Amino acid sequence: MNLSRWRQAFVKANVRARVEIDITDLGPERGLSPSCDGRLVYDAVVRRLAIACVILAGSARARAQAPAPPPGAPDPTASQPPAVPPPAPLPPEPPPPAPRQPPASGEASTLERELAEARCTAQEPSCDWVATLSSLERASVVRALAARGYEPDPAPWHKVIGTIRVYNEDVFAEPNRFLQFFNIFHITTKESTIASEAVVAPGEVWDPLRIEETARRLRDPLWTSVVAVIPVRAATPGTVDVLIVTRDIWSLRLNTAYTFQQGKLTNLTTSLSENNFLGRRDLLAAAVTMDQGSIAVGPLFIDKNLLGEHLDFRAQLSDIVTRDDLTSHGRLHSEGTQSTISLTRPLWTLASEWAAGVSFNHRFAINRQYLGTALRPYDYVDPTTMEVTPFDRQYEMRQWGTNAYVTRQWGTELKQQLSFGHTYNSQQPRPLADFAGDDAERAAFIKDVLPRTEVTSVPFVQYAFFTPRYRTLRNVSTFALAEDVRTGPDLDISLGFGLKALGSDQNFQRLNSALGWTIPWTRDGFVRVATGLGGRYQEGEFIDNSATWSVRAAAPAVGDVVRFLAQSSLTTHWHDTQNGFLAIGSDTGLRGFGINQFSGQRYFNAQLEARTLPYPWWVLRLGVVAFYDLGGAADSLARLPLHQDAGLGLRILIPQTSAQLLKFDFAIPFDGANRGLVHVLAGFGSEF
Repeated sequence: MNLSRWRQAFVKANVRARVEIDITDLGPERGLSPSCDGRLVYDAVVRRLAIACVILAGSARARAQAPAPPPGAPDPTASQPPAVPPPAPLPPEPPPPAPRQPPASGEASTLERELAEARCTAQEPSCDWVATLSSLERASVVRALAARGYEPDPAPWHKVIGTIRVYNEDVFAEPNRFLQFFNIFHITTKESTIASEAVVAPGEVWDPLRIEETARRLRDPLWTSVVAVIPVRAATPGTVDVLIVTRDIWSLRLNTAYTFQQGKLTNLTTSLSENNFLGRRDLLAAAVTMDQGSIAVGPLFIDKNLLGEHLDFRAQLSDIVTRDDLTSHGRLHSEGTQSTISLTRPLWTLASEWAAGVSFNHRFAINRQYLGTALRPYDYVDPTTMEVTPFDRQYEMRQWGTNAYVTRQWGTELKQQLSFGHTYNSQQPRPLADFAGDDAERAAFIKDVLPRTEVTSVPFVQYAFFTPRYRTLRNVSTFALAEDVRTGPDLDISLGFGLKALGSDQNFQRLNSALGWTIPWTRDGFVRVATGLGGRYQEGEFIDNSATWSVRAAAPAVGDVVRFLAQSSLTTHWHDTQNGFLAIGSDTGLRGFGINQFSGQRYFNAQLEARTLPYPWWVLRLGVVAFYDLGGAADSLARLPLHQDAGLGLRILIPQTSAQLLKFDFAIPFDGANRGLVHVLAGFGSEF
């Protein structure tokens, strides 16, 4: 749960670094995660606290590692299902359809999948579960059925689940000796680890909704590419077994995510990691995160099922060095540190009633703001001579914070959540020690560039609801892999109270709210509309206000050839006291223009893409994108010019290594100094 999720979609002008693994998804008030910085100065107390937390958590894991439950065993910590009445006598079962072989070329027909899904949803005797899958999923399921000798059960309804069966494929499961050689360097996830993630358990009646929830839980792009859950015939009459088929992503690897634009590698995240430590889906890595100004290096550990109790533990500790000193001068210069440590018990299933979490983070480094590939200038105008003196927008930032919350969830058709918590944040910006200006220039730089110095201590209450209805789509943000979309309305609203009595510098009230609705568009598409409003009331006035409106649509696939997608958003800030602004350009909405080329307190963006469905080639999935971008940013809507570009892009999926697409875009701007020139942008993931 996070009340400020809608704001994260819009780019602020602080340092931007794309991180492959988000280790700050901590529940309510995640805004603790800083995007700020500091310098050579380093607080020894903070360092000792962070290191001690990592060591203690590691020693606790070593002392108290609980064995994973056997496949299909019910979780002893979960709510026990009510007693199941004896099943009613069942009619004779039709023979199962023969498992289909995956298509030799091309993707499984969208229409064919939809018809198969309709037959299974209607509980028809001709239900063919394998036909409801994509070609990648079909291939894995067919191999599983052949290897284990299982037969799909076409009529699992009203039957009691007998056993949870797991078949986890190697990374390279295709019959290719060269590729299969690389499986030697991968530790396959233990079947007991996968079974422990199942929401269903033996003794329950087959429930399609809980089967789908099991699949959603297992679709974690960090560890798994293919996930399929189907019913198979059981040895005991009147029962059904559940077959979970998964396919690991190569775990021992050099993870890499990057953005290349304007002829420069602007962002890079790479790590030498074991993503499946001891086959238990723990991640242990030496991570490197680089943006245009700095490089953060340090260890990262993630355990999403600590001690087998569905506790989520994450820790990262990094030293930050100056990028230019290393790449241009060949020397290491430490400018600060950062860390994030969290322990949460999330709402593990839709039936979960309680969640809680605590976290600590800090970042003492340098904040930099960029225009293109150079530092954005701050122009100081001498009030006497009117002479303009430029200064680079960079400054020290020391920020740290803590967060604690507890959440209660209830409801069936409408899930409701009520959270109580507390956040404590301290931020202290200041000009660099070698700031070249005089006292007047320094004072103006602090006033016009730096966010304010303050400590906030904020108890908060948060309420949210959503409808637990989901659809499984394919070929929207990735290729041939299942993607889950929640439909219906959702609301998230929080109210926080800054209190001097609890250590805050000021008494204030803070409101954040987000409201959205996702509407299905036939079987294979959707439309989502959303709006949000936030602000702070302090000393009789509203400050740091923001509002946003957005719409996103994915049209049904046309003739198994192409899918059209569109998105548009409008954001406005007013009475901003933190010297923040919105920016657009290059990877932030206008692909044909420079990085953050346009900025201001108002932001508008609209994008249209025509994405081909994937074409299978060897172990890859390939696709092409044609796109059009429209947008701009300024300090008022009346003065907001709209800029345009269009182009073509290539998308590549390597399912053995990542569920994200490789992206190569070639955009041509319709206006500006570079009108008609090709702008190249490369990175990971779909544009929207």
